[in-house]
This record gives sequence, C-alpha cells and structure tokens, in this order.
Amino acid sequence: MNNSLFFGGRVSSARFVVLVILSMMMIVADIRFGAFSQVRPYLSLFVTPIQVVVNTPQKMLNWAGEHLASREDLVKENQSLQAEILILRSRQQRLDSLHAENVRLRELLDASQRVDEKIVMAEVIGFDQNAYSHRLMIDKGFSSGAYVGQPVLDATGVLGQVVETAAYSSRVLLIADASHFVPVQLARTGFRSILRGTGDLTRMELVSVPRSVDIKKGDVLTTSGLDERFPSGYPVGIVRSVKYTQGKAYADVAVVPLAQLGRSRHVMLIEKSKVREE
Repeated sequence: MNNSLFFGGRVSSARFVVLVILSMMMIVADIRFGAFSQVRPYLSLFVTPIQVVVNTPQKMLNWAGEHLASREDLVKENQSLQAEILILRSRQQRLDSLHAENVRLRELLDASQRVDEKIVMAEVIGFDQNAYSHRLMIDKGFSSGAYVGQPVLDATGVLGQVVETAAYSSRVLLIADASHFVPVQLARTGFRSILRGTGDLTRMELVSVPRSVDIKKGDVLTTSGLDERFPSGYPVGIVRSVKYTQGKAYADVAVVPLAQLGRSRHVMLIEKSKVREE
C-alpha cells in the first residue's frame, strides 16, 4: 500500500516535470521561431471566453465597490446640501425678522414725530396674560421718568397705561384688559363714549351707545382726553360691528384695537401731549 502511493507520487511528479519542460520548449520555440504564430488566433477563440468567465467575478466586485462608493458619496453630498439649506434658511429667517423689526421701528419713529412733548422709547421684555388680565413688562422705570398712569403707545395706536413702576422696569396694563376703560370719540362725528376691554386682545366694546347715534362699521375711534390721562387725538380702534337688539335701548358695538396688543416689541411712553394736525 505504501509502495503504491510512493510510486504513484513519483509518477505524478515526473509527469509534472515533463509538462513544465515541454511548456518551456514551446514558449522558446514560439519566441525564437514563431512556431505557433498561425495557431495562436485559434487558441484565443478558446482562451478568451475562459478569461472572461474568470475575470467576471472580479469585475462585478469592482463594479459593486465603485457603486457603493458612489452611493456613499451621494449620501454625504446630500447630507451636506441639506445642512447648507438649513443654514441658509435660518439666515433668511433672521434677515426677515430684522427687516420686519426695522419696519416696525420706522413706523414707531413716524408716530413719535407727531407728538410734541417728551417721549421715552421702551422695549417689551415680558408678558403676563391670562383669560382676562393682560399686562406686559417694559425695560423703562421711574429712573427713566416712567410714572403710574402714563399712556403707552405703539406705532399704530394706544396700547395701555403704566400701572406699576420700578427703578428699571414698569408694568403696563393693556387696553384690552377687562378692567380697563378709555374715554373715546368717533373721529367722523365727534360722538363720545367709553371703550372698555373684554379680556380679548382682538375685541373691545363701546359702552352705552344709543340706537339713535350715527355709527357704522369702519368708524375710527380716538382718545377724547376727558379723563386727563390719555391726551386727545390718539387712535384707539376701529368699529368692527354694530348690532341692534329689539327691546334694548343701546346698540352692541364691537371694536378692534389698532395697537398690536401682545405683539409689539417697541413702545412709546408719553407725557401729557398733543398730536399735531397733519
């Protein structure tokens, strides 16, 4: 058994050596004398498909690697572009916010130029709101001349009045507060009444308006100055609706405040003053 294996191994080795020698002789003959130059094209017909089959797995691996690398690059590029878009959007939002603030400041400046007496500009630094009470905090106190009862305006109308002061801050009661009343008059007819808050920032009511009064939707209300707190002539609101109920002596008049209640960022504190006629 062992002799047979040994003999078989020697025969295989001899065959291998013979094949190697023959291969080398054929290569030398082809190189020196071109012995297989005419046969080589026919051999290629058989060898080429084998080479294609052998090389196909490697090509597929290369293609898959390139495809995966390309996909990863696209994913990274997409993530980078998304981040750039977010940054640009945040910058645009900031620019829009600054533009809107500049517009509000210009409006406030235009409004302040109509007032003859002293004005103190203030910035809103906080809000204190619940279902019926509406107050805000500003960054000016008695050290800046603020006092209790001082009228407060924004760029579009009467906002409220100072009800509490500290050295460097004050609390302002908004005109829409349910406890707030403002003497007003119709700009069109001069009819005088009292405008009271309802606790709703978008709605106020005129008190005791007889059915016979000439009043209609769109009429502008201004301060009458009768309370000696709010000087006359400041815009307060616009009539939203006028309703007459059978059996009632007075009309139900709803008014929309002109000031940006709860939204103003910059306001004016004014002393007793007059509005110049334009």
